[in-house]
Amino acid sequence: MIGLLALAAQLAIVAHAPDSASACEAIEISVAVSAPGRYAPQFIVPSLAPFDVLRSSPVPHVTHDAHGRLLAEYTYVLTTDRSGEFTIPSFEARLGGMTARSRPLDIVLRPPGPEGAIPTVVARARADTSLRVNFRALTLPETVYVGQQANYEVAVFLNHAVRDRLRRNPTFFPPDMQSMLAYDLPSANEPPQRQLGSRCFDALVYQRALFPLMPGRFAIPPADLVYSLPLTASFFSREETHEIETDSTIIVAVEPPLAGRPADFGGAVGNLRVAAQLDTNASRVGDPLVLTVRVSGTGNVKLFPRPAVGVPWGALVKGEERVRVDTTARRIGGSKEFDWVLTPRVAGELDVPPIHYSYFNPDLRRYETATTSPARVHVAPGALASADTTRSVKLLGVRTRYRGAPATPLHQHPAFWALLALVPLPAITLRRRNGRPATRRTLTTAERLTLLSRGGAAATSDPCVIRRIYTRALAERMGLQSEAFTRPGALARALRRRGVSTDVAASAERFLRQLDEAAFSVAGTAPDDAAARAAELYRAVDAEALSRAQIATPVIGVVVLLAATVATAHAYDASVARRAFDRGVISYEHHEFTAARDAFAASALAEPRAADAWANLGTASWAISDTARSVAAWQRALRIEPLASDVRERAEFVHALPVSAAGYVPPLPDSWLFDLAAIIWCIGWVTAALRARRRQPLGARELGIVAAVAIVVAIGGFSLSDRLSGRHLAVIRQMASLRADPDLGAERRATAIIGEVVRVSGEQGAWSRIVLDDGRDGWMSNANLISLDSRDASQISAQ
Repeated sequence: MIGLLALAAQLAIVAHAPDSASACEAIEISVAVSAPGRYAPQFIVPSLAPFDVLRSSPVPHVTHDAHGRLLAEYTYVLTTDRSGEFTIPSFEARLGGMTARSRPLDIVLRPPGPEGAIPTVVARARADTSLRVNFRALTLPETVYVGQQANYEVAVFLNHAVRDRLRRNPTFFPPDMQSMLAYDLPSANEPPQRQLGSRCFDALVYQRALFPLMPGRFAIPPADLVYSLPLTASFFSREETHEIETDSTIIVAVEPPLAGRPADFGGAVGNLRVAAQLDTNASRVGDPLVLTVRVSGTGNVKLFPRPAVGVPWGALVKGEERVRVDTTARRIGGSKEFDWVLTPRVAGELDVPPIHYSYFNPDLRRYETATTSPARVHVAPGALASADTTRSVKLLGVRTRYRGAPATPLHQHPAFWALLALVPLPAITLRRRNGRPATRRTLTTAERLTLLSRGGAAATSDPCVIRRIYTRALAERMGLQSEAFTRPGALARALRRRGVSTDVAASAERFLRQLDEAAFSVAGTAPDDAAARAAELYRAVDAEALSRAQIATPVIGVVVLLAATVATAHAYDASVARRAFDRGVISYEHHEFTAARDAFAASALAEPRAADAWANLGTASWAISDTARSVAAWQRALRIEPLASDVRERAEFVHALPVSAAGYVPPLPDSWLFDLAAIIWCIGWVTAALRARRRQPLGARELGIVAAVAIVVAIGGFSLSDRLSGRHLAVIRQMASLRADPDLGAERRATAIIGEVVRVSGEQGAWSRIVLDDGRDGWMSNANLISLDSRDASQISAQ
């Protein structure tokens, strides 16, 4: 362009623009003017409609060449939302009497790409054209199945004026997403654009794939955006910072339907395929093979469950798992491989049976089953290695005698604490009696009624007094409250239930109503013989009514029946636990360790307080390399029997347990501390009672010291009982890294080792916050923890 201008002897002008572009795309136009002399010519800009000017240079860039000519350059950035062929008229330059015009510029504008080529949030989100920046979030679909993918999209809509003023990209802060697995999706190479009315917006899009891990309604908090704009067009202008946020979005996760669910469904959701292969097609008896099952497709690949595999002609041992996640597409996919070590037991041409893998297809909303093709292998005859070439491992012994649950400690009976509360009463009563004069015996209500009927000083005609003494006497005799007789007919019904004849009950009811009329009327007076009549009726009721012992007999019978029912149920559970324990011992002696573990687990579940069942469950689990369950079972047995040396030794097979460790169990039953506290308490108060009886000084200071010592010992007993209960303790199932937040995508922290006993300091959904012995903490999935809480035996005994 400069070369062409240099050839011109007079005023010249040249304009340049691209031949084609897309609607809403920024178009740069450059105009160069060459003129003789030292002064810039007058520059006239034509009408640029229908284009909008995004940016222009009000002052041209001027240079001078060696021949004394001037070169002025102008720049314009235009855009429009319209498509088609447009012509920009000529630019004009004037200097003195000279005029020069550029050639018209023809530009072809293509329509923007289809909606399917841009993210959903760009195509569907509502945007306010009056705002310089729009920040919107969208989650689709809003309702998914547990394990189905939902896409979370956030878009920042910037008009071209704001986009040109930005000196740096905005800072985006994604929200914290709980109870779901998240994957970041790739972003587009070029930011998509959206036309709103007569304006065009560039969209910066953030996308994340979400997989809910449990059913429920989850609210995703707002995302935050921070951006800065200069106050003026100057390069050195101060910037003003702005902060905006999106609205919250909702995801509703539901469980796959129960109707039609296969029995072997393990929770896999997606569109899956399954394949199986052996690492070799020829082997011999006793030589292990590696069987690999590959599950691939779209879905939450990391959480695909291990398939159920059975090979009748060989022994299987679970091996490694490998995961490959593909996040390059909008739908997450990949594959997960599961290994088994397969050891043939028989020779011949053998086939690995087809492996079935059931999953739920959310697109078709139905359950489907993927099946592998049979894998054939030739197994030659062979023999096991001889005894001198194998390493002999001595099996741990098991307890062969079932002792059942230990007797309930005294401190766990309410009567124990009631008795301790009554122990101070003799000393307090004797102390008060020694300081008070003797008092006369108080008459009972029945005796007062008899004296009232005989006249004399106790006689009265006041119907209120007679009524009060009459109802109280009957209430005490029947074991009821006197207020129960206020309603008409209530006294007669109560007397009939206590065995009183109909005539006597009716007479007592009528007399009570006469007393009511006399007592509650304005000028009411009782008959002269009212007191005698009341005493006569009371004696008749007393003669016919059941005794207190007879009244209490049905209640006692119900209590005895309930106690017998509870005892029968407990005896049945004890019988079930004993039979399961015996089966486990027999299976363990025959080296059937899996059957032994299941039997001991059933015994522990039937009687959770039986230390023998827990100890043997740990031993059987150890024999089949189930480290986590063995540690958990030994821990439970040791907490029931803190003095058992055999269990204490085995509990430290995996990890040492110093005094400061969470898994350390003090070698002291909590009942010893409670019994010691009770003995100290009783000695102190019995001594005080003996002193009070002999009218000796009570010794308040000594009694206070003894009581304080007893209370401190009891507090120690409660602390030890809480530690032995296993509350807030758990065992790690598999080696795993802790997370900084309750999210699978959160930052990894310390690593917890299999079989390690940890403290649980809090829970949030399907996650628990745990603390290791060295003080490091973090979040871990509840599925990787076995609780040691004595109130929940199902986690340890469950398969």
